[in-house]
Amino acid sequence: GTPGFGLANNFFVRWNHSQDPRARPNSRFNASVNFGSSGNFQQNLNSSQEEYLSNTFQSSLQWTANVPRTPFSTNISARHNQNSLTGNVSVTVPSLSLNMQRISLAKLVGLTAGRSLLLDGVAVTYSSQMENTLQGPDSLFGAQGWRNLKIRNGLKHNIKMSSSSSVGFISLAPTFTYDQYDSFQRLDVTEVPVGADSVALVTDTLGGYQSTNEWRLGVSASTRFYGLFNLPGKGRVKAIRHVLSPNVGFSYQPERLRDQTLVTANDEVNWNPYALGRYVPTDRREAGSLNFSLGQNLEAKVADRETGELKKVKILDNLSTSGNYNFIADSLQLSDLQTRAFTSLFNRVNINLNATHTAYARDSVTGGTVNRFLATEGGGLVRLKRLTGAVGTRINANQGAANPWNLRLDYNVNLLRKWAPELGRDTSAVTHAVSARGGFSVEQKFKVDVTSGYDLARREFTPTNLNFYVDLHCWEFSFNWIPFGVRSSFSLRLNVKSALLRDLKLEARGSQGQFL
Repeated sequence: GTPGFGLANNFFVRWNHSQDPRARPNSRFNASVNFGSSGNFQQNLNSSQEEYLSNTFQSSLQWTANVPRTPFSTNISARHNQNSLTGNVSVTVPSLSLNMQRISLAKLVGLTAGRSLLLDGVAVTYSSQMENTLQGPDSLFGAQGWRNLKIRNGLKHNIKMSSSSSVGFISLAPTFTYDQYDSFQRLDVTEVPVGADSVALVTDTLGGYQSTNEWRLGVSASTRFYGLFNLPGKGRVKAIRHVLSPNVGFSYQPERLRDQTLVTANDEVNWNPYALGRYVPTDRREAGSLNFSLGQNLEAKVADRETGELKKVKILDNLSTSGNYNFIADSLQLSDLQTRAFTSLFNRVNINLNATHTAYARDSVTGGTVNRFLATEGGGLVRLKRLTGAVGTRINANQGAANPWNLRLDYNVNLLRKWAPELGRDTSAVTHAVSARGGFSVEQKFKVDVTSGYDLARREFTPTNLNFYVDLHCWEFSFNWIPFGVRSSFSLRLNVKSALLRDLKLEARGSQGQFL
């Protein structure tokens, strides 16, 4: 009868188990269970900042066994996935797999090494997986409404053959991949007469075994070019080395159409007969693609200020650009160009950049991509579609310091080019934020950790969390404080440090300066 009274039943279960590899060399069991009520993290003020911001829980039980003196292994597992926002739950039980490690084709067929150099150079891997998945809202699992759950099952087999050889300074690597999908039920749509002058479309689930497959092959060629540039003079930089790693390949995939079509007097219906299976193969259009990529890195030889000894300094760890050209496609044959760059300045500042460009122009009215190269319209070679970047550094106190401290600073930016109809051109939408995480301790007795950040686009602080810890010898005291935001709260905890007596504790929590 108290105003504002509410009853909530929240629970959460965690179980982690890891078997010592020495206990059973050929088998291993692991468990990681995270299962709870939907509103647990959103309503429980004791949850951490990471847990509160997470809305999915995953669990897995896994047993793996290797067959001695063979390349084969098997895996039996059960998995659980839950979304606390949508209330959807997915349980996979059982999940069975059979795997064959990479082995030469000659050894697989029983030939001794050296009898066939061709078969010795071909490596084969194989995997087969069967799964049964139950999907539905958490209310059905709670009410044990098993008949209303969506059940999917099926098998998937994969065989991959690969080889490698060299022609001069060029490395060649041909590959062949085969996939097969098996299912035990089929989706069907039929036309059924209703009355004298009308018909209805009826969707049926038919039992029975059905199978489909697909394959693809390819070959790639790669090499490396090294360029060394000596720099004369008295400067500390004596030389710069530039490494180019080009890669060119061709792949082919035949057409595999699985969708079926039913044309009626008023409509046309398309469906995939394999849509009810655990592994759903989709339509594959014929594709013959030229794949290409170029990787680069830069290093410098720098003389030490005091000793003059030369040492290598990385200027650019990796800069790579990749894409492909589909000869068989009827339009937009050139894919987007992906560029990635990474470097570490002074071994302290890490820089990551990712950019997506396209060589095609936009329609001047709708802004849609058209099958005309940008260069033909005087707009340059490529246009930027998206750019993401991250800059981060970590600073620590000197090793052995009496009062150690650490600080991690990160800056993230995301730039997206959007079409503005009123302007008739692209505009930039930018989001960027600064985050900080750090802490310090005093004589290993007192510790403080802080996590915060600032969204520069919205001009507001990101979730902030402060943790205080005090070592009381046999006991320990911790205080967690979220000073502002939707989770503004605090919690206190006093407990025994011994793992055997960890349940001997006092806890309190509150919000808005008052204990709950």
